[in-house]
Amino acid sequence: MFRPGVEITQVTKDSYQELTFRDVVYWRRFQQEHDDFCELLRGENIEVVLLNDLLTEEDLTVVNPNMTYVRDACATTSRGFIQMRMAHQVRKPEPFMIARAVSNLGIPPLLSITSPGLLEGGDFVYPDDRTLLVGSNGIRTNEEGVSQLSKVLLDNRIVDIVVLVPLPSWRVHLDGGLMFIDKDLFIYHPNSVQTFPVRVMRRDEPIDFVPIMEFIKNTFDGAEGIPITDNELYLYGANIICLNKRKCVAYEWNERIIREELQERGVEVLSIQGGELARGGGGPHCMTMPILRKK
Repeated sequence: MFRPGVEITQVTKDSYQELTFRDVVYWRRFQQEHDDFCELLRGENIEVVLLNDLLTEEDLTVVNPNMTYVRDACATTSRGFIQMRMAHQVRKPEPFMIARAVSNLGIPPLLSITSPGLLEGGDFVYPDDRTLLVGSNGIRTNEEGVSQLSKVLLDNRIVDIVVLVPLPSWRVHLDGGLMFIDKDLFIYHPNSVQTFPVRVMRRDEPIDFVPIMEFIKNTFDGAEGIPITDNELYLYGANIICLNKRKCVAYEWNERIIREELQERGVEVLSIQGGELARGGGGPHCMTMPILRKK
């Protein structure tokens, strides 16, 4: 994770759109909400590694406000890390900064996405350890980026299945429109993920094109989907970070999903405030980049 600081003051009424924020934020409250989120994770016996402690002083002087949403710039696998390639010019330096930081932890590089590929970690959703769903709207993540990714993951047997999920142009990332809580339970926004057939890629097998719900049904028999509304989509209803099976963190205002849907299905939901964090354009999933998961 990255602890936000005074760089958030760069977000003004004239710059917030260029910086990909939803609105102007108050940086001290933004920082406090992030600190509270980190403390919640530590209280769950999760080790929180802050990029602030791994980056150089020079890096910290030029970091941009989007660094808070670390998920997009890098991802780790069992064989090393993937350095993304960002679409927006303002975010181009992030993957290089985070790659240096992750290397300092002793994690080797696996893949660096090259032009014309675009790939952002917010488009990664893992239903289980052997299956990866990757969203693509052609703007943040494109087919070339997914092609580079799938070849490395499948050839190295890191996963068995990579599924390209085409997204409408207005849908930023897959993690805002679909999230698995367990392999038999997921949250989804119908218009975000059901518009086009998905592309199912397996090692040494022909590509399949099927509706996403058909793929989920065939792969995870008995999986239940909880649809969310357009309003809940805007409020990051699907942008949830799972800490364990049937245990996750969500923004507190998504009450219907938390109380009526997930808790009734035996899911423990820890809620956080995020009035300022949400203005930045991300949810709990966006602000975390898992390094090591213990089974």
